[in-house]
Amino acid sequence: MSAPEPLRDPASLRRLLSPRSVAVVGVSADPIGFGARSISNMKNFTGPVWAVNPKYAGQELHGYPCVGSIADLPEAPDCVLLALPRTGIMAAVEACIARGAGGIIAFASGYGETGLEDRIAEEEVLRETCRAAGLPLVGVNCLGIVDHVLKAGVTFMPEYPRMTAPPGGVAITSQSGALGYALMQAAERGFSVCHMTTAGNATDLDVCDLAAYQLTMPECRAVALAVEGLRDGRRLALLGEAARKAGKPIVVLKLGRGEAGAAAAVSHTGSLAGSAAAWSAAFKRAGMVEVEDFDALLETAGLFAKAPRPTAPGVAIITPSGGAGIMAADHAEAQGLSMPQPMPQTEAVLRAAIPDFGAPRNPCDLTAQVASNPASYDACMEAMLTDPQYGCAVIPVVYSHHASTQLRMEQLRPYAAKFGKPLIIAWIPERLEGPGVEKADSVPELIVFRSMRRLMNAIRLWLEHYGQVAPGPVAAPSGLGAAIASLPGGGAVLMEAEAKALFARVGVPVVEERRASTAIAAAAEAASLGFPVVLKLDSPDIAHKTEVGGVALNLADGPAVEAAFAEIMASAKRHAPAARLDGVLVQRMSQKGMELILGARRDGQFGSLVLVGTGGVQAELWRDVALDLAPVSPARAEEMLRSLKGFPLLDGFRGAPKADIAAVAAAVSAFSVLVAEAGEALQEAEVNPLICGPWGCLAVDGLVRCGP
Repeated sequence: MSAPEPLRDPASLRRLLSPRSVAVVGVSADPIGFGARSISNMKNFTGPVWAVNPKYAGQELHGYPCVGSIADLPEAPDCVLLALPRTGIMAAVEACIARGAGGIIAFASGYGETGLEDRIAEEEVLRETCRAAGLPLVGVNCLGIVDHVLKAGVTFMPEYPRMTAPPGGVAITSQSGALGYALMQAAERGFSVCHMTTAGNATDLDVCDLAAYQLTMPECRAVALAVEGLRDGRRLALLGEAARKAGKPIVVLKLGRGEAGAAAAVSHTGSLAGSAAAWSAAFKRAGMVEVEDFDALLETAGLFAKAPRPTAPGVAIITPSGGAGIMAADHAEAQGLSMPQPMPQTEAVLRAAIPDFGAPRNPCDLTAQVASNPASYDACMEAMLTDPQYGCAVIPVVYSHHASTQLRMEQLRPYAAKFGKPLIIAWIPERLEGPGVEKADSVPELIVFRSMRRLMNAIRLWLEHYGQVAPGPVAAPSGLGAAIASLPGGGAVLMEAEAKALFARVGVPVVEERRASTAIAAAAEAASLGFPVVLKLDSPDIAHKTEVGGVALNLADGPAVEAAFAEIMASAKRHAPAARLDGVLVQRMSQKGMELILGARRDGQFGSLVLVGTGGVQAELWRDVALDLAPVSPARAEEMLRSLKGFPLLDGFRGAPKADIAAVAAAVSAFSVLVAEAGEALQEAEVNPLICGPWGCLAVDGLVRCGP
């Protein structure tokens, strides 16, 4: 697989995405037409704007001069909006190239999204024409862009001039135009947005190119990104690197998280490492902050735009309502957030300021008395925010009132600035846009959430994001080259013995075993290895031996081995009469330990994925897995292990001996390097189970499906 296409140079997109002049092609006199609605959205834009329509040349349309053609424009426009049907797009593009335009936006639909071969080909020609000329294109089938700093509403969505919030903070990029504009409308309630782009079909520029441009805007402090799909998912890593260099976080939502792209293939891994899990792994590797709900996207991006880096993990809850404090504490605990109790000096201040029916603790219940005693409120806020245990404060607002709520928002603002800790408003009133909330949204130091659950989840993501370390290089095992060279082509499936031999080449410990084609030979090999032993069916046609009665455990002597051999052969013939049966594999019975599954599959979007989870025959039942893009370092492999719900079983649960976590992590890392370096030559690989104990780990079963 070739390297992903580089991100477009943001400097080459400035004229298009932050235009100083705009031409709208296809404006009619009809005020509800897309062209007319778009040009009307330029009302507060200070640069030159032209309508283009030969029918009205020399006249004014909706308050703007109209020329007959793109060639007649008085100067080369930065941005040309094509409010034209598909059949008129190519001629307009050629005219834009000839006039030296900075870029184009095309609303037109009816291209590749139809699934028709001729329309797909037509869109490809459009892409190649634009790229050959160096003319960047937003769309087709898009809703346009908004540069809120320049007041350039280059979109057909109505009433952009109503969005009067000061520009700044969050930039929005969405594949879906309607959802992008739905987010943009937060500017009507005071939320600070600096820019919005919609990719549509992403004929030329995709969401990665568009978001990378937004990262370069001085006003942008975080990007809210809504993704449906990409031609090459590996470009997310390039965008993530751009975000790291800019020091600006990206909060991302994947739309369409179904598992249609996750074929089960021949291993458990195929179903466990589904498409949604692959996207999540790619976002994490890129350093992005993933949310799972649309209504969390902008709120969470707002937190990241306004909040500095955490100074401590503790969450302070300060409220005049005991019930609101309990609600906040419940949600904080559900997210695993720390809510330390105030230090003695903090508690002393609280006790002096709070009535005896309040709570000088965390959550801190100030009671309703603070409404008539501002000095008490100030003393408590000062004390809690001075306490070094707390990295942020949650302020539940329980009612909306014209006088007091507005005043409280003003009262809160200086505290955030003074202590450098985010003050996060939990807006509880069902009067969702009541007095005070618009004020809070527009204040750079205050952050508003309309859901306590989303608020606490966002705090967790904020703490986790700034605790992450960018992944470093991963060392290659010494036997890597030989292992890859040994892989056959043609989609061959390596069954247990060959698969484990492959894994052993890169340093994954594997169980010793012998092949036997008869019962007598199996007994002899067992005696040579030493009892007790395991017999496993050896068949190139049966991937999951337990499903056909193909495994016998803890065989203590020769007669038991011979009897088990006969039963395995008979059971396999009953369940799979057409399968080839080569005999059995004889293995010494492994020491007891926890069973993990270690797997990998090749993903069309992201390349090789590696998975580790609680394993054995119940792997798909429990679905307790961690997934990442391959390769992973031993340190990252250990993080994956520690993220499992079953990790305590590795770590000495209830006095059981601890597994050698470092040895397990090393095996996971070596396996991941193999599958990453093999590339398309290895489509699927699995160790199930990988038995882990104080003595290390051992691969006792394996499977590999090679590439074409």
